[in-house]
Amino acid sequence: MSFGSIPLALAFLLSVALVATLRRIAPRIGLIDIPTVRKAHEGTVPVCGGIAMFVALLATMVLRDGLWPRDIETWATAAPEPNSWTLLLALGALVAVGIADDRWEIRAGTKLVLQGLIAFGLLGLGDGGHLGAGIVPIPASLPASGWISALVTIVFVVGLINAFNMIDGLDGLAGGIAGVALICLALASMLTGQARLVDDSLLLVAVVLGFLVFNLRRPGLPRAIAFMGDAGSMMLGCAIGSIIVELSSRSLAGEGGPEIFPALLWIVAIPVIDTISLMIRRPLAGRSPMAADRAHLHHLLLDSGMSPMLATATLIGVSGLLGAVAIAGIALQAPPSLMLMGLVIPAMAHCAFVWAGPHRRKAVAQAPAVSPEPAE
Repeated sequence: MSFGSIPLALAFLLSVALVATLRRIAPRIGLIDIPTVRKAHEGTVPVCGGIAMFVALLATMVLRDGLWPRDIETWATAAPEPNSWTLLLALGALVAVGIADDRWEIRAGTKLVLQGLIAFGLLGLGDGGHLGAGIVPIPASLPASGWISALVTIVFVVGLINAFNMIDGLDGLAGGIAGVALICLALASMLTGQARLVDDSLLLVAVVLGFLVFNLRRPGLPRAIAFMGDAGSMMLGCAIGSIIVELSSRSLAGEGGPEIFPALLWIVAIPVIDTISLMIRRPLAGRSPMAADRAHLHHLLLDSGMSPMLATATLIGVSGLLGAVAIAGIALQAPPSLMLMGLVIPAMAHCAFVWAGPHRRKAVAQAPAVSPEPAE
């Protein structure tokens, strides 16, 4: 790691200060979340977490790298890590799209196209020697192998952007899972000798923790008082996807040991498996794959009788366990095929839980009501 705790503390404090400030401004510009049948929170909640996290990250990275250039020559010599700034550019574009969606609601198809263009720009502007390698090995003898690799990578990044967007359904859930994923990515980067990715991952952890001060239910905070919105969930999905892509690309390019993409998938297994499951179940039920509903994993946990706080804690805890499997696989240099096949276990567990959902709801509905005990 190339820096100490001061930038991390600064990122955290900036995130806290910005969320606290923007909470007062957001309602004036229409950035609020109003309860609906699908959004069962209490009262209107400011949607400002995504903006706050991005601005805190940007400010900290500027200060960290000493980028207050007085001229072009200073800029050229002061920016040693172009990929970090390429990522910031992409995140800024996604935050802008997310703000527009939070305020005016962009059509799903339009949003998907914009996400694809941003992911393409992220891939094209990065360090081509590494990001261009993609995330899975494509035989060079295959026609248009470079384009196939780029397409697979873009689909993965866009998929992860939407996976984190879709799992943002309970207080603290998306931020908590993102925080766990980023800590695991920092460890994976450390194990593979990628110091800059360690730094970037930990800075992202710090800004997420600053947001969770206002979003994660706990004693003293019975409900979230700020949401991250699409701006935040898409930003985190893109950041996590980008770090996974670069780690995988560097391993394919011969840096950091064997191919590690299958191991890194364990880190994001919960949002990825839940999204793929929904993309299959919705068409089978005669609905659009992008249609909103209450069939997410966190909704099923609520239907099983869990409180929102317990459901969030459960999914964050399971995410941590799956991340630990990823880190163990990387540290032990487990065969990629073994790590990939192992993902069948959490996928089957998810399928079993989804399949049992109607039976649980039926049992709850048929359970006799408990009469209150008579007063003494």
